[in-house]
Amino acid sequence: MREQFITARLPFIKRAVAKITHVYFVEQEDEFEIALESFNDAIDRYRLDSSASFESFAYLVIRNRIYDWMRKQKLNHKTISLAEQDCEDGLTLEERLPDPHSEDVQDNLEFAEEMVDLELHLQEFGFKLTSLASHFPKHQDSRCLCIRVARQISSDPILYNQMVQSHHLPGKELATRCHLSIKTIEKNRASIIFLALLMKSSFETIQGYLSVFERGCPQ
Repeated sequence: MREQFITARLPFIKRAVAKITHVYFVEQEDEFEIALESFNDAIDRYRLDSSASFESFAYLVIRNRIYDWMRKQKLNHKTISLAEQDCEDGLTLEERLPDPHSEDVQDNLEFAEEMVDLELHLQEFGFKLTSLASHFPKHQDSRCLCIRVARQISSDPILYNQMVQSHHLPGKELATRCHLSIKTIEKNRASIIFLALLMKSSFETIQGYLSVFERGCPQ
């Protein structure tokens, strides 16, 4: 039952590590292993009569264990021990925990979850977010071209589903619609796929930036 419970909560653990480390594909990170051990310990330590939710308590345990590990790795991260959390200023652990239903906590968790989902989608295409960012087109004309093609995909459910299911761009169809050569589309394949995924995501701020940039592109 414990193993089943931990397996079911893996998305939560990944989101917690992503929020703490700002690395959104975390399975290969040492911090992920620390988080798994911390989550397991949190199961033993959590009190059923606690006024704090189990997820808030587990997140606190994970955060402090990772911070402590970072400090020991000489990364100069300040660590606040659980004992200090229990006693400092006379506040109980429950009183020091953030409200799990607060807007800040929910927004952070939702953002981390979306980043993990985006990273997983990119992995299916054989991409990594860091490499995409470093190889994204530098010139405005190239960026406009990628946005225009990505908009064709994101605005057409059939084309988008075809891309997601096959993990390939429908190059011939896009070349016809956008009046471009297949070679040009394939050259910018990674950036086009990345933009199409962003356009279909819940990143409203990023979508807003894309829309503003798109309005400055030649029609």
